[in-house]
Amino acid sequence: MTTQIGIGFSQSLDAETAARDAAFQSKTNLNADQIDIALIFSTIHYNPSQTLPILQTVLNQARMIGSSTAGIILSDSIETRGIAVLTISSDEMKFGAGFIDSLDGQDIHRAGNLLARNTLADFGRYSRHAFLFLVDGHLENNSILLKGIQEILGNVFPILGAGSCDDFHFAGTFQLFQNNILTNAAAGLIIGNHASVSVGCRHGWRPLGKPRIIDKADGNIIQTISGKKAFSLYEEYFGDEVAGLHSGQFGQMSILYPLGIFIEGSNEYLLRNTVAIRPDGSIVCQGDVPEGAEVHIMISNKDSCKQAAIIAAEEVQNGLAGKKPKLIIIFESMARLKLLGRMAFEEIENIKHILGADVPIIGMYTNGEVCPFQTVEKFKKPYLLNESILVLTVS
Repeated sequence: MTTQIGIGFSQSLDAETAARDAAFQSKTNLNADQIDIALIFSTIHYNPSQTLPILQTVLNQARMIGSSTAGIILSDSIETRGIAVLTISSDEMKFGAGFIDSLDGQDIHRAGNLLARNTLADFGRYSRHAFLFLVDGHLENNSILLKGIQEILGNVFPILGAGSCDDFHFAGTFQLFQNNILTNAAAGLIIGNHASVSVGCRHGWRPLGKPRIIDKADGNIIQTISGKKAFSLYEEYFGDEVAGLHSGQFGQMSILYPLGIFIEGSNEYLLRNTVAIRPDGSIVCQGDVPEGAEVHIMISNKDSCKQAAIIAAEEVQNGLAGKKPKLIIIFESMARLKLLGRMAFEEIENIKHILGADVPIIGMYTNGEVCPFQTVEKFKKPYLLNESILVLTVS
Protein backbone atom coordinates (compact mmCIF):
# COMPACT_ATOMS: atom_id res chain seq x y z
CA MET A 1 0.00 0.00 0.00
CA THR A 2 1.29 3.45 -0.89
CA THR A 3 0.50 7.08 -0.23
CA GLN A 4 1.89 9.85 -2.40
CA ILE A 5 2.01 13.53 -1.46
CA GLY A 6 2.27 16.55 -3.74
CA ILE A 7 2.66 20.15 -2.62
CA GLY A 8 2.72 23.14 -4.95
CA PHE A 9 3.02 26.86 -4.30
CA SER A 10 3.00 30.06 -6.31
CA GLN A 11 3.01 33.74 -5.45
CA SER A 12 2.64 35.06 -8.97
CA LEU A 13 1.02 38.50 -9.04
CA ASP A 14 -1.56 37.24 -11.53
CA ALA A 15 -4.29 35.20 -9.83
CA GLU A 16 -4.89 32.76 -12.68
CA THR A 17 -1.18 32.15 -13.16
CA ALA A 18 -0.67 31.57 -9.43
CA ALA A 19 -3.49 29.02 -9.32
CA ARG A 20 -2.29 27.22 -12.44
CA ASP A 21 1.36 27.08 -11.34
CA ALA A 22 0.57 25.90 -7.79
CA ALA A 23 -1.79 23.20 -9.04
CA PHE A 24 0.57 21.93 -11.74
CA GLN A 25 3.50 21.87 -9.31
CA SER A 26 1.46 19.89 -6.77
CA LYS A 27 0.26 17.47 -9.44
CA THR A 28 3.80 17.00 -10.77
CA ASN A 29 5.19 16.35 -7.28
CA LEU A 30 2.36 13.91 -6.59
CA ASN A 31 3.36 11.78 -9.58
CA ALA A 32 0.11 9.82 -9.57
CA ASP A 33 -2.83 9.46 -11.93
CA GLN A 34 -5.51 9.82 -9.27
CA ILE A 35 -5.99 12.65 -6.75
CA ASP A 36 -8.01 11.48 -3.74
CA ILE A 37 -8.09 14.84 -1.93
CA ALA A 38 -6.83 18.38 -2.52
CA LEU A 39 -6.37 21.01 0.20
CA ILE A 40 -6.08 24.66 -0.88
CA PHE A 41 -4.74 27.61 1.13
CA SER A 42 -4.90 31.07 -0.44
CA THR A 43 -4.01 34.50 0.85
CA ILE A 44 -6.58 37.23 0.21
CA HIS A 45 -4.55 38.74 -2.65
CA TYR A 46 -6.31 36.33 -5.01
CA ASN A 47 -9.98 36.41 -6.00
CA PRO A 48 -11.29 32.83 -5.64
CA SER A 49 -13.70 33.36 -8.52
CA GLN A 50 -10.58 33.59 -10.74
CA THR A 51 -8.50 30.87 -9.09
CA LEU A 52 -11.01 28.13 -8.24
CA PRO A 53 -12.07 27.23 -11.82
CA ILE A 54 -8.41 26.81 -12.77
CA LEU A 55 -7.64 24.72 -9.68
CA GLN A 56 -10.62 22.49 -10.46
CA THR A 57 -9.54 22.02 -14.08
CA VAL A 58 -5.87 21.31 -13.41
CA LEU A 59 -6.68 18.96 -10.51
CA ASN A 60 -9.19 16.99 -12.58
CA GLN A 61 -12.24 18.02 -10.52
CA ALA A 62 -10.75 16.29 -7.49
CA ARG A 63 -12.48 16.30 -4.11
CA MET A 64 -11.34 19.62 -2.65
CA ILE A 65 -11.63 21.88 0.40
CA GLY A 66 -9.83 25.13 1.11
CA SER A 67 -9.59 28.39 2.98
CA SER A 68 -8.34 31.95 2.92
CA THR A 69 -5.43 32.63 5.25
CA ALA A 70 -3.11 35.32 6.57
CA GLY A 71 -0.09 33.26 5.56
CA ILE A 72 1.09 29.92 4.25
CA ILE A 73 3.50 27.54 5.99
CA LEU A 74 5.78 25.42 3.81
CA SER A 75 8.76 23.14 4.39
CA ASP A 76 11.25 25.82 3.37
CA SER A 77 9.49 29.15 4.00
CA ILE A 78 6.59 31.13 5.42
CA GLU A 79 4.77 33.24 2.85
CA THR A 80 2.25 36.05 3.37
CA ARG A 81 1.24 36.04 -0.29
CA GLY A 82 0.47 33.04 -2.45
CA ILE A 83 -1.56 29.93 -3.16
CA ALA A 84 -0.58 26.51 -1.81
CA VAL A 85 -2.01 23.20 -3.01
CA LEU A 86 -1.72 19.84 -1.27
CA THR A 87 -2.72 16.72 -3.20
CA ILE A 88 -2.84 13.18 -1.84
CA SER A 89 -3.15 9.89 -3.71
CA SER A 90 -3.47 6.79 -1.55
CA ASP A 91 -4.68 3.21 -1.68
CA GLU A 92 -4.46 2.93 2.13
CA MET A 93 -6.13 6.16 3.28
CA LYS A 94 -9.74 7.10 2.65
CA PHE A 95 -11.28 10.58 2.69
CA GLY A 96 -14.74 12.07 2.87
CA ALA A 97 -15.60 15.75 2.37
CA GLY A 98 -18.65 17.90 3.08
CA PHE A 99 -19.72 21.45 3.81
CA ILE A 100 -22.36 23.63 5.39
CA ASP A 101 -23.03 27.26 4.44
CA SER A 102 -25.06 30.28 5.66
CA LEU A 103 -23.97 29.65 9.25
CA ASP A 104 -24.95 33.14 10.36
CA GLY A 105 -28.57 32.45 9.44
CA GLN A 106 -29.22 29.13 11.16
CA ASP A 107 -28.94 27.13 14.37
CA ILE A 108 -25.16 26.71 14.72
CA HIS A 109 -25.39 23.54 16.81
CA ARG A 110 -27.58 21.90 14.19
CA ALA A 111 -25.20 23.13 11.49
CA GLY A 112 -22.39 21.23 13.23
CA ASN A 113 -24.56 18.10 13.11
CA LEU A 114 -25.16 18.59 9.39
CA LEU A 115 -21.50 19.25 8.60
CA ALA A 116 -20.46 16.00 10.27
CA ARG A 117 -23.27 14.04 8.60
CA ASN A 118 -22.58 15.53 5.16
CA THR A 119 -18.92 14.60 5.46
CA LEU A 120 -19.65 11.08 6.71
CA ALA A 121 -22.06 10.54 3.81
CA ASP A 122 -19.10 10.98 1.44
CA PHE A 123 -16.81 8.73 3.46
CA GLY A 124 -18.31 5.25 3.51
CA ARG A 125 -17.93 2.47 6.08
CA TYR A 126 -14.22 2.77 6.77
CA SER A 127 -12.62 3.22 10.17
CA ARG A 128 -12.41 6.91 11.09
CA HIS A 129 -9.27 8.48 12.54
CA ALA A 130 -9.70 12.27 12.45
CA PHE A 131 -12.05 15.02 11.33
CA LEU A 132 -10.55 18.26 10.01
CA PHE A 133 -12.62 21.35 9.25
CA LEU A 134 -12.07 24.87 7.92
CA VAL A 135 -14.56 27.46 9.18
CA ASP A 136 -15.18 31.19 8.90
CA GLY A 137 -13.02 32.64 11.68
CA HIS A 138 -15.29 35.70 11.95
CA LEU A 139 -18.16 33.72 13.43
CA GLU A 140 -18.72 34.86 16.99
CA ASN A 141 -18.80 31.45 18.68
CA ASN A 142 -17.48 28.41 16.83
CA SER A 143 -17.63 26.43 20.09
CA ILE A 144 -21.30 25.75 19.32
CA LEU A 145 -20.45 24.41 15.86
CA LEU A 146 -17.83 22.15 17.45
CA LYS A 147 -20.38 20.80 19.93
CA GLY A 148 -22.69 19.94 17.05
CA ILE A 149 -19.88 18.04 15.29
CA GLN A 150 -18.99 16.21 18.52
CA GLU A 151 -22.59 15.12 18.97
CA ILE A 152 -22.25 13.09 15.75
CA LEU A 153 -18.60 11.97 15.91
CA GLY A 154 -18.15 11.62 19.67
CA ASN A 155 -16.80 13.84 22.44
CA VAL A 156 -13.27 12.41 22.38
CA PHE A 157 -12.97 11.76 18.63
CA PRO A 158 -10.00 13.76 17.23
CA ILE A 159 -11.55 16.91 15.75
CA LEU A 160 -9.14 19.49 14.34
CA GLY A 161 -10.06 22.86 12.94
CA ALA A 162 -8.88 26.21 11.63
CA GLY A 163 -10.62 29.56 11.28
CA SER A 164 -10.29 31.29 7.91
CA CYS A 165 -8.62 34.68 8.22
CA ASP A 166 -7.31 37.64 6.25
CA ASP A 167 -4.34 39.15 8.11
CA PHE A 168 -6.16 41.29 10.71
CA HIS A 169 -8.48 42.95 8.18
CA PHE A 170 -11.40 40.91 9.56
CA ALA A 171 -13.35 41.31 6.32
CA GLY A 172 -12.79 39.13 3.27
CA THR A 173 -12.40 35.52 4.36
CA PHE A 174 -13.69 32.59 2.32
CA GLN A 175 -13.93 28.81 2.35
CA LEU A 176 -13.80 26.45 -0.63
CA PHE A 177 -15.59 23.19 -1.32
CA GLN A 178 -15.34 21.61 -4.76
CA ASN A 179 -16.47 24.39 -7.13
CA ASN A 180 -18.19 26.41 -4.37
CA ILE A 181 -16.83 29.70 -3.01
CA LEU A 182 -18.32 30.10 0.46
CA THR A 183 -18.54 32.67 3.25
CA ASN A 184 -20.04 32.15 6.71
CA ALA A 185 -19.45 28.47 6.05
CA ALA A 186 -17.42 25.43 7.00
CA ALA A 187 -15.88 22.62 4.96
CA GLY A 188 -15.01 19.29 6.58
CA LEU A 189 -12.74 16.34 5.84
CA ILE A 190 -12.75 12.84 7.37
CA ILE A 191 -9.45 10.94 7.27
CA GLY A 192 -9.55 7.19 7.85
CA ASN A 193 -9.09 3.55 6.86
CA HIS A 194 -5.39 2.69 7.29
CA ALA A 195 -4.30 6.26 8.06
CA SER A 196 -2.59 6.98 11.37
CA VAL A 197 -2.90 10.46 12.88
CA SER A 198 -0.93 12.13 15.67
CA VAL A 199 -1.67 15.59 17.06
CA GLY A 200 0.01 18.14 19.33
CA CYS A 201 -1.11 21.63 20.32
CA ARG A 202 0.29 24.39 22.59
CA HIS A 203 0.20 28.19 22.85
CA GLY A 204 3.00 29.51 25.10
CA TRP A 205 1.04 32.42 26.61
CA ARG A 206 1.44 33.04 30.38
CA PRO A 207 -0.85 34.80 32.90
CA LEU A 208 -0.45 38.38 34.10
CA GLY A 209 -1.18 39.26 37.73
CA LYS A 210 -3.39 37.54 40.25
CA PRO A 211 -6.36 35.40 39.18
CA ARG A 212 -9.87 36.83 39.00
CA ILE A 213 -13.10 34.85 39.00
CA ILE A 214 -15.71 34.88 36.23
CA ASP A 215 -18.83 35.54 38.31
CA LYS A 216 -21.36 35.58 35.54
CA ALA A 217 -21.13 34.29 31.96
CA ASP A 218 -23.55 33.18 29.31
CA GLY A 219 -22.04 31.04 26.56
CA ASN A 220 -19.29 33.15 25.03
CA ILE A 221 -20.21 36.37 26.90
CA ILE A 222 -18.51 37.28 30.18
CA GLN A 223 -20.67 39.70 32.11
CA THR A 224 -18.82 40.22 35.41
CA ILE A 225 -15.37 39.35 36.75
CA SER A 226 -14.69 39.48 40.52
CA GLY A 227 -17.73 41.65 41.11
CA LYS A 228 -16.97 44.21 38.39
CA LYS A 229 -17.95 44.63 34.77
CA ALA A 230 -15.84 42.23 32.73
CA PHE A 231 -14.11 44.95 30.72
CA SER A 232 -12.63 46.44 33.91
CA LEU A 233 -9.98 43.71 33.73
CA TYR A 234 -8.54 45.32 30.58
CA GLU A 235 -8.96 48.81 32.02
CA GLU A 236 -6.92 47.91 35.10
CA TYR A 237 -3.96 46.79 33.00
CA PHE A 238 -4.06 49.14 30.02
CA GLY A 239 -5.90 52.26 31.19
CA ASP A 240 -6.38 54.87 28.46
CA GLU A 241 -4.98 52.53 25.80
CA VAL A 242 -8.23 50.56 25.75
CA ALA A 243 -10.59 53.52 25.42
CA GLY A 244 -11.07 52.81 21.70
CA LEU A 245 -11.97 49.19 22.33
CA HIS A 246 -15.52 50.16 23.19
CA SER A 247 -16.04 51.10 19.54
CA GLY A 248 -15.26 47.53 18.47
CA GLN A 249 -12.02 48.51 16.71
CA PHE A 250 -9.73 46.17 18.60
CA GLY A 251 -6.87 45.85 16.12
CA GLN A 252 -4.06 43.67 17.32
CA MET A 253 -4.34 44.52 21.01
CA SER A 254 -7.16 42.12 21.86
CA ILE A 255 -5.44 39.37 19.84
CA LEU A 256 -2.04 39.76 21.48
CA TYR A 257 -3.53 39.99 24.98
CA PRO A 258 -6.19 37.25 25.10
CA LEU A 259 -7.98 36.05 28.19
CA GLY A 260 -6.69 32.88 29.82
CA ILE A 261 -9.26 30.58 31.39
CA PHE A 262 -7.83 28.14 33.93
CA ILE A 263 -9.18 24.65 33.31
CA GLU A 264 -8.91 22.30 36.28
CA GLY A 265 -6.66 19.33 35.62
CA SER A 266 -4.75 20.99 32.76
CA ASN A 267 -1.27 22.46 32.62
CA GLU A 268 -2.43 24.94 30.00
CA TYR A 269 -4.79 27.88 30.07
CA LEU A 270 -7.63 27.87 27.56
CA LEU A 271 -7.19 31.11 25.61
CA ARG A 272 -10.06 33.27 24.44
CA ASN A 273 -9.80 36.23 22.06
CA THR A 274 -11.95 39.25 22.89
CA VAL A 275 -14.04 39.97 19.79
CA ALA A 276 -16.39 42.68 21.14
CA ILE A 277 -17.09 44.87 24.15
CA ARG A 278 -20.76 45.55 24.82
CA PRO A 279 -22.05 48.91 26.13
CA ASP A 280 -22.62 47.35 29.57
CA GLY A 281 -18.94 46.37 29.80
CA SER A 282 -19.44 42.68 29.12
CA ILE A 283 -16.86 40.90 26.95
CA VAL A 284 -17.79 38.80 23.92
CA CYS A 285 -15.24 36.00 23.45
CA GLN A 286 -14.40 33.82 20.47
CA GLY A 287 -15.70 30.70 22.18
CA ASP A 288 -17.59 29.53 25.26
CA VAL A 289 -16.38 30.57 28.73
CA PRO A 290 -17.17 28.60 31.92
CA GLU A 291 -18.80 30.48 34.77
CA GLY A 292 -16.84 30.30 38.04
CA ALA A 293 -13.45 29.77 36.38
CA GLU A 294 -10.26 31.69 37.12
CA VAL A 295 -9.31 34.20 34.44
CA HIS A 296 -6.19 36.23 33.58
CA ILE A 297 -5.05 38.54 30.85
CA MET A 298 -2.33 36.60 29.05
CA ILE A 299 0.97 37.65 27.49
CA SER A 300 3.64 35.93 25.45
CA ASN A 301 7.06 36.51 23.91
CA LYS A 302 9.08 35.05 21.07
CA ASP A 303 10.90 32.48 23.20
CA SER A 304 7.79 31.04 24.84
CA CYS A 305 6.04 30.88 21.44
CA LYS A 306 8.90 28.92 19.93
CA GLN A 307 9.07 26.61 22.95
CA ALA A 308 5.33 25.89 22.59
CA ALA A 309 5.93 24.71 19.01
CA ILE A 310 8.68 22.37 20.22
CA ILE A 311 6.42 20.88 22.90
CA ALA A 312 3.60 20.40 20.38
CA ALA A 313 5.96 18.59 17.99
CA GLU A 314 7.28 16.40 20.82
CA GLU A 315 3.70 15.49 21.71
CA VAL A 316 3.17 14.46 18.08
CA GLN A 317 6.35 12.40 18.12
CA ASN A 318 5.19 10.56 21.24
CA GLY A 319 1.94 9.70 19.48
CA LEU A 320 3.66 8.31 16.39
CA ALA A 321 4.76 5.14 18.21
CA GLY A 322 7.90 4.92 16.08
CA LYS A 323 6.16 5.45 12.72
CA LYS A 324 7.57 7.92 10.22
CA PRO A 325 5.04 10.57 9.19
CA LYS A 326 4.18 11.01 5.53
CA LEU A 327 2.85 14.57 5.94
CA ILE A 328 2.83 17.40 8.47
CA ILE A 329 -0.10 19.86 8.52
CA ILE A 330 0.17 22.96 10.72
CA PHE A 331 -2.61 25.31 11.82
CA GLU A 332 -1.23 28.31 13.66
CA SER A 333 -2.77 31.51 15.01
CA MET A 334 -2.05 34.64 12.97
CA ALA A 335 -1.26 36.37 16.30
CA ARG A 336 1.82 34.15 16.61
CA LEU A 337 3.02 35.25 13.16
CA LYS A 338 2.66 38.89 14.21
CA LEU A 339 4.51 38.25 17.45
CA LEU A 340 7.36 36.22 15.96
CA GLY A 341 7.83 38.25 12.78
CA ARG A 342 11.01 37.21 10.98
CA MET A 343 11.66 34.54 13.60
CA ALA A 344 8.47 32.64 12.68
CA PHE A 345 10.26 30.11 10.46
CA GLU A 346 12.43 29.05 13.42
CA GLU A 347 9.34 27.27 14.74
CA ILE A 348 9.11 25.25 11.54
CA GLU A 349 12.80 24.40 11.65
CA ASN A 350 12.36 23.09 15.21
CA ILE A 351 9.38 20.99 14.16
CA LYS A 352 11.38 19.55 11.24
CA HIS A 353 14.25 18.71 13.58
CA ILE A 354 11.89 16.68 15.77
CA LEU A 355 9.61 15.06 13.16
CA GLY A 356 11.95 14.73 10.18
CA ALA A 357 13.60 17.22 7.84
CA ASP A 358 12.38 15.37 4.75
CA VAL A 359 8.68 15.16 5.72
CA PRO A 360 6.60 17.54 3.54
CA ILE A 361 4.94 20.41 5.42
CA ILE A 362 1.94 22.55 4.55
CA GLY A 363 -0.07 24.83 6.82
CA MET A 364 -1.95 28.06 7.29
CA TYR A 365 -2.25 30.93 9.75
CA THR A 366 -5.65 30.99 11.39
CA ASN A 367 -8.23 32.91 13.39
CA GLY A 368 -9.12 30.24 15.94
CA GLU A 369 -7.95 26.65 16.20
CA VAL A 370 -9.67 23.43 17.30
CA CYS A 371 -7.61 20.69 18.90
CA PRO A 372 -7.84 18.03 21.63
CA PHE A 373 -7.01 19.66 24.98
CA GLN A 374 -6.11 17.87 28.23
CA THR A 375 -8.49 18.63 31.10
CA VAL A 376 -9.37 16.98 34.38
CA GLU A 377 -10.57 13.88 32.50
CA LYS A 378 -8.07 11.15 31.66
CA PHE A 379 -8.75 11.66 27.96
CA LYS A 380 -8.32 14.61 25.65
CA LYS A 381 -11.38 16.41 24.37
CA PRO A 382 -11.47 18.85 21.42
CA TYR A 383 -11.85 22.54 22.33
CA LEU A 384 -11.92 25.79 20.41
CA LEU A 385 -8.56 27.47 21.12
CA ASN A 386 -6.89 30.78 20.31
CA GLU A 387 -3.26 31.85 19.82
CA SER A 388 -2.17 28.21 19.45
CA ILE A 389 -0.07 26.10 17.13
CA LEU A 390 -1.55 22.78 16.08
CA VAL A 391 0.75 20.15 14.54
CA LEU A 392 -0.84 17.16 12.80
CA THR A 393 0.94 14.26 11.17
CA VAL A 394 -0.55 11.65 8.86
CA SER A 395 1.23 8.34 8.45
